[in-house]
Amino acid sequence: MHIEILITASCMYREGTSGKGNPYCMAEAFAVLPGVDFPQKFSYYCKDRSEVLPQGEYLAPVSGEVKDGRLVFNVDPRQARRKASDKPAAVQQQPKTA
Repeated sequence: MHIEILITASCMYREGTSGKGNPYCMAEAFAVLPGVDFPQKFSYYCKDRSEVLPQGEYLAPVSGEVKDGRLVFNVDPRQARRKASDKPAAVQQQPKTA
């Protein structure tokens, strides 16, 4: 079974150095969850700013596992693919000939 979740990337991120001296990059996105009225903000780790998703809508795969006897579901936005536009393609008019 293949499950995907809709996420909206915000392009917002922050970089810094952890207390242990390691560099980090955290990006923000919003997840559309079944049964929840509004998209929910979450953060995800990136190796560097090149992994921050450009603004837009994406479909991200959901993986699941049993951890400590509990079901856990994970989403990695870096593995997401851009969602196809719902808008119909623009129709170009042909020039009229006399």
